Amino acid sequence: MPAVTLGLSSERFSPSGGFAAEGMRRLLGAPPLSLLQLVVREAVQNSWDARRGAEPVRCRIRLRVLSPKQTEALRTRVFAELPATGSSAGPIQQFLASPAPVVMEICDWGTSGLSGPTRADELPGTGRPNNFVNFVRNYGVRRDAGQGGGTYGYGKSSLYLASGCATVIIDSLACAPDGGPPERRLIASHVGDAYDDARGRLTGRHWWGILSDDGAVAEPLTGLPAARLAKDIGLPVRGRDDTGTSIFVLAPRLSGERLSDALGEVQETLLWYFWPKLIDSGAGRKMHFELEADGTVVPLPSPEEFPPLDLFVEAYRSLKADGPGTQLITSERPSRLLGRLSIRRGFRNPRKYLVPRPDSIIPQTSAHIAVMRPVELVLRYIQGTALPSDNHEWAGLFICDDDPIVEQAFADAEPAAHDDWIPDMLPKGPAKTFVNVALKRLKDAAVSYAFPPGPRVSGAGDQPSLARAADRLGEILPTSPGTASGGARSRSSKSARRPYSVEEPSFVKLREGEKGPEAVFETRVTNSSERAVGIRAVPGLVLDGEISDVSIGPDGCSADFIAWETEAGEILAQGAVLQVGPCAEVTCRVSVTVPDMAAVGVSFQVLDEVSP
Repeated sequence: MPAVTLGLSSERFSPSGGFAAEGMRRLLGAPPLSLLQLVVREAVQNSWDARRGAEPVRCRIRLRVLSPKQTEALRTRVFAELPATGSSAGPIQQFLASPAPVVMEICDWGTSGLSGPTRADELPGTGRPNNFVNFVRNYGVRRDAGQGGGTYGYGKSSLYLASGCATVIIDSLACAPDGGPPERRLIASHVGDAYDDARGRLTGRHWWGILSDDGAVAEPLTGLPAARLAKDIGLPVRGRDDTGTSIFVLAPRLSGERLSDALGEVQETLLWYFWPKLIDSGAGRKMHFELEADGTVVPLPSPEEFPPLDLFVEAYRSLKADGPGTQLITSERPSRLLGRLSIRRGFRNPRKYLVPRPDSIIPQTSAHIAVMRPVELVLRYIQGTALPSDNHEWAGLFICDDDPIVEQAFADAEPAAHDDWIPDMLPKGPAKTFVNVALKRLKDAAVSYAFPPGPRVSGAGDQPSLARAADRLGEILPTSPGTASGGARSRSSKSARRPYSVEEPSFVKLREGEKGPEAVFETRVTNSSERAVGIRAVPGLVLDGEISDVSIGPDGCSADFIAWETEAGEILAQGAVLQVGPCAEVTCRVSVTVPDMAAVGVSFQVLDEVSP
């Protein structure tokens, strides 16, 4: 079968008018994100909205230099004919003539692809998708996806603006609406300036595909010829069931001298806005990302190990489990549950910047509430007041309620950029009230969290109890197992005559429990004997850098033992004594309550006989 060469179709204004390409570029306005961040955010959201069933969505973002054969295929089989205006043709020619033409691929699998009719004047049928037309031809069409939202126009604008020659190639293996075999579709598109020729005025929009008989419309190349051309320009090979879409951005506008520099920006964007899709929520991760720069695969860090996202993940899991401190955000008139808010706080762990620190979107100290709809894509972060200690931070999460009326109110309040909730976009009525009330409650929570209103405890200063406790613990306790520092020294932990030992406990974290702050310590117990031994945990206040026998704090509350736990939080023993079997070694954690205005530690006693 001979190779197919695509033809060029340039759009003309109709007698009743039209939409000039310049208008599409202006859809972006002045967003707070960089172009690359916008492209990544919009493309991944499109992929999620196009997900097929409950299977995870897989995305690949690849930056690479075209090979000479791939460039030749583009020159001779895609862009053999160029627009008549130099402002459009020139940048494309410059790209094709480059000795190292760079492209960015954004591909997904496990999605439905760009299905439906390929012409804007065709009806998809009731309940049938119209994805191809909405993405390739139309502007500003709302995506009709359950718990999705937004419009195609904004995302498309960012793609063309991110291209140095305002040109993209779209390759999709699309599901058939009637359950038939999927169809491969490939088309190229360019957005330039409006111009005139001898026959009239043109909009500046151009497509490369299979021309209709009158040349007015470029249909996508389909079937095996489309698959062959996609392979020849380096796009992924897709099997019959590998439905999804690949976007080929020519001459992407990237920061940094190397392709890997730009990939760091991609990594941060994915982590900051899509971390809920990257954590194991019980049924596995919902999205998987593959990142590659010039042939080198770059891993995406786990949100749980990428501060401050570790605290946001804690807030997420606490909210989902309706854990301690979860707040209901409600409106009174009309009475409605608007959503749930969870805030977690802890030590400010060192940052792992993926781009130069001044360019990073990751805050140096977290004092933010992430907000999202039930689709669980981060919309934005509401910044609040930081904790008074530089060693600690907090992170919150708000998810609006999934009641259809409430969720629709928040969806309708999103601008084209999907980066805010703007109540003034809504008409006067309950929906506007819902969004206004929720935002006010969230902003109040963000501002007041570090210094909550209410009566003060004498001598407590302005710090919340958990922050004060964290300050004290952080100054005196070790955070590495086996270190001997201040108040974490264990008693009776080793004996030359006994074949068992207990490591010095290390402070792990501070958490909010049902009765207030709780300190968690970790130790390792080794029992080399042939009989079981008991290890008793003894909490005590830290006085003069040492664990004391005193357990009653200045507020009259005591440092009480809570439980022996595993790292995952499973209870090993609720009594103060943990039984360790013969010839066994166990790493375990101990949780104790923290009285106000006091620091606590824990020591261990090895018992000759196991006792309850």
